Amino acid sequence: MQSFFLIIGFCSLASWVSAQSVPEGSIQLSGNIINDQDEPLSFATVTNLATETGVISDEDGFFYLTFQREDTIRISSVGFESAFIHFGDTAQANNYDLQIRMSEQTYELENVTVFAFKDVESFKRAVLALEDLPEESPKVTVPGSYDGPRREPKASPLNPVSFIASQFSRRAKYERMAREAKQDYDRRRQLSRKYNREMVGEITGLTDESLDDFMIFCRFEEDFIERSSQYDLALAINRCYTDFSKQDKN
Repeated sequence: MQSFFLIIGFCSLASWVSAQSVPEGSIQLSGNIINDQDEPLSFATVTNLATETGVISDEDGFFYLTFQREDTIRISSVGFESAFIHFGDTAQANNYDLQIRMSEQTYELENVTVFAFKDVESFKRAVLALEDLPEESPKVTVPGSYDGPRREPKASPLNPVSFIASQFSRRAKYERMAREAKQDYDRRRQLSRKYNREMVGEITGLTDESLDDFMIFCRFEEDFIERSSQYDLALAINRCYTDFSKQDKN
């Protein structure tokens, strides 16, 4: 399952925070969700994957949520790519005001050809058979079609067994999606413990904005971090730091 992290905009709410009590280690997040046309995205789901709780954005795309800084927040809406927010060690404030842009999700379907017959040859034979019909014929009958009496369709009664089975199937689907999201969150949390800002700062000696620039410059693949030992990661960081230093000199 692929995912990506999206954090747009930053604004300190110092005047507002002064009147609020913020729990230790938590972040207060207010956000506006918009689409690619800068229009508000109403009723999007904002979920804390760590606690499996969340909120729904209002008609103007606004939401408010409090969570721990190591938690991961997923924003989802039908027809749009999911967005993920994770602060972790990069959080430098307890309050953030974000504008989050959601991209429409596209689906690619294979091309198909639909015939009213079982195959192309049957269609050709049917067309050739039409040529033999007399011109005064008021009606054309396609070979193999039904020409008997018609009756109005009646709605079938609700089957309680089918309804319950459908509900259980839907619940199983959501439970599976929740498990997959939890597994993805646990994996990312494990990677964050193995490779993080504090560890890179100890190896490179960088701090503040220089460390942020280096973290952006030196991006390792998640698979590499997962299979590497701490020694391998340290060597890779040192090699990347050499390239980073040369870039500053140029």
